[in-house]
Amino acid sequence: MPQKKIILDCDPGHDDAMAILLALGHPDIDVLAITTVVGNQTLDKVTHNAQAITEFAGGKQIPIAAGCPRPLIRNIQNAAEVHGISGLDGTHLPSPTQPLDKRHAVDLIIDTLKSHPPKTVTLVPTAGAN
Repeated sequence: MPQKKIILDCDPGHDDAMAILLALGHPDIDVLAITTVVGNQTLDKVTHNAQAITEFAGGKQIPIAAGCPRPLIRNIQNAAEVHGISGLDGTHLPSPTQPLDKRHAVDLIIDTLKSHPPKTVTLVPTAGAN
């Protein structure tokens, strides 16, 4: 059975850290890209978390791009009371060494979708509204 190709769109606090780890560890899933948006913490923090988690799990070849630093129609509300100041308080991951993809997250999603046959890539948005 061929692997399911996905793009994971997330805001890594503890919950999305688990989503990344589960996706990367599943033999039937091929993570093509990871994109981030503000949510559980600021965009800089969740993007750093996505990089650190992905590298820790052996996914250095997976492009990661940052998206919007604020919601489109409301004020920023993060979940620091749940995920802490870093968005991953309580963890001790090494600092990421791989650079971010230079594209905006939307462009990475579009380019990834266009580089594969139609209906072969699934966008998995795990970032929820706080």
